[in-house]
Amino acid sequence: MSDGIFIQAWNEIMEDAQQAEECVVSMYSVERYYGGPEEGGWWGNLFILREYVRCSNRDAAEKLYEKLRGRCEELNKEEQQRDNEDCLRHCERAWSRGEDVDDYGYDGPSTYHVLIEKFPGENQVTERSHYE
Repeated sequence: MSDGIFIQAWNEIMEDAQQAEECVVSMYSVERYYGGPEEGGWWGNLFILREYVRCSNRDAAEKLYEKLRGRCEELNKEEQQRDNEDCLRHCERAWSRGEDVDDYGYDGPSTYHVLIEKFPGENQVTERSHYE
């Protein structure tokens, strides 16, 4: 069999073939930070990879994504509740002492997000921006 006939046969069959698409399901935490007072004050976000798992195909990744997305919503509510309680404690302590509440260094609660990526940490941002 000549190479041309072999390649033609291969190409005819491969027209219907699906390429394997490895996907990564990644869970991130988003950490807010105060960037500085410039232009009325600004905030930034760090997007930190916490966990990931490799999936053999897109369908498996999407099923896992849906489960994790629901769990992230629960974690975000829990994190917000903890932050609310912590803020209340700080306010009550300051009020009992007759002091103003010091919010220096307060960046708010973390949030959690899940993404489907091509490789782990594809969307990670770990360096703080700075004003220029």
